[in-house]
Amino acid sequence: MKIFCKYIIPILLLLAAISCDKTTVGYLFADNLTYTPDSIVVKAVLDPVEDEEQIDKEMPWQSVALEGVQGTSPINYAIENVVTPDGDPASVSQFQMVRKGVIELPWNHTVPPGRYVISIRVSNEGRSIVKDSVYTVIVK
Repeated sequence: MKIFCKYIIPILLLLAAISCDKTTVGYLFADNLTYTPDSIVVKAVLDPVEDEEQIDKEMPWQSVALEGVQGTSPINYAIENVVTPDGDPASVSQFQMVRKGVIELPWNHTVPPGRYVISIRVSNEGRSIVKDSVYTVIVK
């Protein structure tokens, strides 16, 4: 019994300490990541009469919240890429990610008409996942 306490227990403790050294913090699962619906149609120019409330309250165009993400908090959401019809970086910079993966475009945006396909990055401490072409904004 003395040998066990004197040699075996310290060796087991040392092995346990060494094996825990390179563990990644937390987890992140985004295989079921989705927006429902996965697109929105926005106006290129608001009508002063028809869209009076949106103009008066300066209400932005917004997607629904992102669903299907599980992981260790805090989870961060960011726009990774926006594929544009004309490649104009000025229009891309107007898209923002707010709150729990909500994609937002200001009410008074200057994005030209077209189809914009958005890829996002979901991350937390130690993990990061990029999902391509998850949301589409159609500007008419």
